[in-house]
Amino acid sequence: MRLYIWLVCSFLLLAPCFAHPQPKRFSSDLPKLVIAIVIDQFRYDYLERFEAHYLPATRASGGFKRLLEHGALFTNAHYHYINTYTAPGHSTLFTGVLPAKSGIVGNEWIDRNTGQTVYCVTDTTVFAVGIEPRSSAGRMSPRNALTGMVTDRLKAASPNSKVIGIALKDRGAILPAGKTATAAYWFDAASGKWISSSYYFPNGELPKWVHAFNDRRLPESYLGKVWTRLLPDTAYPMPDTVQGESNLLGETLPVFPHKIVDISTLNDPRLRRAKRFDAIAPTPFGNELTIEFAKAAIEAESLGKRGVTDILTLSFSSPDYCGHAFGPDSQEQMDMIVRLDRQLDDFFQYLDRTLGFENCLLIVSADHGVSPLPELLQPDGQRGIRLYKATFLDSLRKLVDARYPNVIENLENDEIVLSHAVMKAMGYSACDVERFVGECARSLHGIIGYVTRTDLEHGSLDPTGRMVKHSFHPARSGDVKLLLKPYSFFAFAQTGTTHGTAYAYDTHVPILFCGKGIRSGKFGRMAFVEDLAPTLHRLLRLPSEAAYYDGTPLFEILDNIASSRSKSRLTK
Repeated sequence: MRLYIWLVCSFLLLAPCFAHPQPKRFSSDLPKLVIAIVIDQFRYDYLERFEAHYLPATRASGGFKRLLEHGALFTNAHYHYINTYTAPGHSTLFTGVLPAKSGIVGNEWIDRNTGQTVYCVTDTTVFAVGIEPRSSAGRMSPRNALTGMVTDRLKAASPNSKVIGIALKDRGAILPAGKTATAAYWFDAASGKWISSSYYFPNGELPKWVHAFNDRRLPESYLGKVWTRLLPDTAYPMPDTVQGESNLLGETLPVFPHKIVDISTLNDPRLRRAKRFDAIAPTPFGNELTIEFAKAAIEAESLGKRGVTDILTLSFSSPDYCGHAFGPDSQEQMDMIVRLDRQLDDFFQYLDRTLGFENCLLIVSADHGVSPLPELLQPDGQRGIRLYKATFLDSLRKLVDARYPNVIENLENDEIVLSHAVMKAMGYSACDVERFVGECARSLHGIIGYVTRTDLEHGSLDPTGRMVKHSFHPARSGDVKLLLKPYSFFAFAQTGTTHGTAYAYDTHVPILFCGKGIRSGKFGRMAFVEDLAPTLHRLLRLPSEAAYYDGTPLFEILDNIASSRSKSRLTK
């Protein structure tokens, strides 16, 4: 009898070990809602340069200063790879792995097996939802990412949790939200609607609240509005226009005030590919539209109110559009960021009223920085160079074809794509061809170095070479990575600027956590953007993360973990 009782008790004690995993229950010390904010093209120096114009911080108000006062800021955080573009940045922030592993090596890349150019989130197996189903604007999904995101790990541990991604840009909404997201929504500038794809809504129907929001026709209310300076003219230390700035669509001069033009009313052949609402994106109205849609999502989906932790990823695309047009040292970009400070204050006060700011976890970072306009003289005495793809390839082919005819196929992401078929047919050594192409490229204006595929696969690399390797995927990368002179880039036009290098102006971004479980303060040690996802993983108390991430948790900001566990990773 005693043996029988012992066996029964043992079974009852062990039974939970063999049961199916239970949904993750909500703990009062976990955040109700995680709001992960990516500010597209938000260089770290914007936090300091414009700080005097940010709203003061209190417990109940303030934008950036509220986060800085009550949160944890890493002041020396960088991207650890060279392809500092929008898609890799959004991917790395939430996968916690480098592009070499995620496969998101650029906004687009050339598939080395097919020779076709692939957009980072394109997916021809799905159809658009919210607009005409065959529209390419909606045929998007995260399937091109080769790894999952921290958001996916929350969904696996807590199936009832909701994860929603929102951004004007499709890639800014889709990649952070992950492969198992509840939904991702992006803005269709042709129709003025927020849309999605059948990846998220197989029945082809948007939720009723999205239809209701679109029916408000908020984008139409912006047409004809004028963007003026928020601050007195004397508060802007830079001139209103300099050489190299672009005009907004429909304008003739790159100066304040800027009128938001209805592109459909213009009879300009140069704008034949532009969409009706394109003029909204480079202005603060784009951020306003994004926040209003985010509020609608929080209310309609009851985010943070359902007894589990939810995640809202919110990417502000407008600073990137503005920065590309006017540059980081323009009145427009300064005004964009100062206005975003006020818009965040409004959003945070909304969170106070609906959820309680203290019940949320706020995360803020950026997907990349940006180069100054190349025409401007920099403090180090240098100016940049605008390079043009077609002209550059013509010059390079003339040099290379003399020895290795027809080996150059293309240039993508500053990478020369060589024809492996031609090299094989002619019996050329890939190593020799790569080296010769690199030396020919270095002889041309604006190129100061290169790294070859052979170097990446077999060679000894310097720090820049390792950053190239972190962006290298064999099936999605080129054969000779070009290293450009500072402040130089391959340009799409004779005005504006861009990003995509290993220079600090492209790699240095903030990492900021504020809210539940965070020890506040400023931290000056080197951190990397791939550290953000494993830190969130720890904060949400998800199962062991070691196998998932290239990054390391930022232990010193975690309230329940001794800061002594933080490790220096300068030699990573």
